[in-house]
Amino acid sequence: MSLPSPPAGYDVSKAVEASTSNCVLTVGFDRQSNHIPRFIVQLHYRIDINPIRWEAIARMDHNETAALGHNIYQEGLHVDAARRSHPPVKLRPSHSPLPASRGRVIRACTDYLDVNTGYFVDVYEGNVSPGSPPRWPDGGQTPSRFIRSRDILEDMSRESTAEDPLSTGELTDLLADAEGTTPESIEHGAEEIEIAPPGDASVVDE
Repeated sequence: MSLPSPPAGYDVSKAVEASTSNCVLTVGFDRQSNHIPRFIVQLHYRIDINPIRWEAIARMDHNETAALGHNIYQEGLHVDAARRSHPPVKLRPSHSPLPASRGRVIRACTDYLDVNTGYFVDVYEGNVSPGSPPRWPDGGQTPSRFIRSRDILEDMSRESTAEDPLSTGELTDLLADAEGTTPESIEHGAEEIEIAPPGDASVVDE
């Protein structure tokens, strides 16, 4: 099966199953003495089938090793969201305090992108505006405000033939091993992290 390339340059880099057949997740993270100083989680959308082509349409990341890296413990979580016909945007959803365990955060980010796959596909295809609530029969709510910025990364797409994707359970095992803890600790800790829906997020637009 042709899958998007896992992120390059990380100690651990894997594809992970998504809940929908036309999407897949990729996760990359570094290991450093039971600590994860850097990670990236991406949601890929299959945009063609002959040949199969993937587009990374949403990304969450953390990097405490570089001066210009995005540190979620200083800046909070954000999602870089791609759009087919427009520049990408950055969504900043509100969230509960983040645990010190990066493994728990990675699992929470993976679940977040997976649960909101339909929303990010709609944003990519232009069916909804970034930061707008999902389309409801009653018309939904008023979109969130826009903040101007040029701090958006534009190219998140890579393609390759890769190994079969991991299950979320297998990803949890890898994260637990990297932090010297149990899979149950990772899973339960991730469940305690509350992240607001992307439709309620503030939006950074170029």
